[in-house]
Amino acid sequence: MKLHYLPLLLLTTVGLHVSALSLQNAEQIALQDDPGQKIYQAKQASLIAQGKSSATLADPMIKFGLANMPTDNFSLDSDPMTQMTFGVSQQFSRGNTLEITKEGFTLQSEVAVYQGLNRRLLVKKAVRDLWFDILFIEKSVQLVTENRRLFNSFYQDLASQFTLGLIENEDLISAEIELGLLDEKLDKLNQQSLTYRHLLSEWIGELAYQTFQTSLPTWSDTLDYINRDPSLNPQHYEVLRAHPKVKALAQSILVASSHIKLVQQDYKPSFKVELGYGRRLSEDDNGDLRSDLVSGFVTMDIPLFTEQRQDQKVISAQQNKGQKQAEHRLLVRQLNAQLNAEIVRYQQLISRQHRYRDSLLKQANEHAEVLEQSYQSNTRPFQDVIQAYIHKLNLSIEYQKLYFDGWKSLSKIRYFQAL
Repeated sequence: MKLHYLPLLLLTTVGLHVSALSLQNAEQIALQDDPGQKIYQAKQASLIAQGKSSATLADPMIKFGLANMPTDNFSLDSDPMTQMTFGVSQQFSRGNTLEITKEGFTLQSEVAVYQGLNRRLLVKKAVRDLWFDILFIEKSVQLVTENRRLFNSFYQDLASQFTLGLIENEDLISAEIELGLLDEKLDKLNQQSLTYRHLLSEWIGELAYQTFQTSLPTWSDTLDYINRDPSLNPQHYEVLRAHPKVKALAQSILVASSHIKLVQQDYKPSFKVELGYGRRLSEDDNGDLRSDLVSGFVTMDIPLFTEQRQDQKVISAQQNKGQKQAEHRLLVRQLNAQLNAEIVRYQQLISRQHRYRDSLLKQANEHAEVLEQSYQSNTRPFQDVIQAYIHKLNLSIEYQKLYFDGWKSLSKIRYFQAL
């Protein structure tokens, strides 16, 4: 997976002016400042270091002492068997235990790499979703503000007519109520926007409170994938097998295979080599010092009774591998079903957007204009005009919700694509 790094947002050193932040820049800032990446980097480094350590033989052992000292006089030179001893021993592991152990840690470190890559995808998805939520709120604020200006102009006209005694107080009160309700809606939207920005600040800090660019990504690779011919590839297994989350679990299967090889080494004997030197201080009958002694030993354990130990370890390791394989198949099937469901959801959102844009919004706009003309002709009450414009506003906000939900759906599909 290739990541295209864009220039980061530049903060001016003089003043507090900041240029509008783009989604691409926000993603890169979030990735660069994500502490979660350090967790997996440290985990990988730790496992690699453990692998190097485990591939080394145990430290040799040395010993000093006295042997065969008589207890009647505790003399060092009265008994020919008494000696001062020095020895060294080295323990050797079973079979290829060292190499296989190092291989296992190396494979585990690669699991951490894939977990880190999956973390990057989750960070980007979180930033994208919050970004689209904020843009939706800002678009809604714009729509409500435009309607408030319209309703305020209605109110001013009504106030003038009421002063001249041309209308009843009822219409003026209705207009005041609707203006208050629009103010309440604006306050609610602003509160939601601030909440989303607080959440986004987890990823990009104070930049979450800056102005955002309203331009949206193209994501043609995702759109092409959604619109591909389903008969050519009705499933998504090929794409999903390249996903870091799936690769991490596939790597765990290799770790389990390595563990099987490791426990199989228990069928092989381990060795311990010992060398000793004995210094004798006693003299022979001729008055000469007795010769020193050298000894050597090879100790070996022989795994003869394997049914309750070695065999059970191998069975356990094989079952663990089978579990990882089943988890891998289950994960791929789950992700395949989720991706299929998300593609269908995206297509439904697009269909609903078309219905709103091509039909419902146009009809609502025409309906409001007709009622306004009828009110000006004194054939319809003012309340009908208010309700028509409120209905049009609600439909416009619902359309914007569908529009940005479509972008969030694309964001989720891109997560499955590991983009």
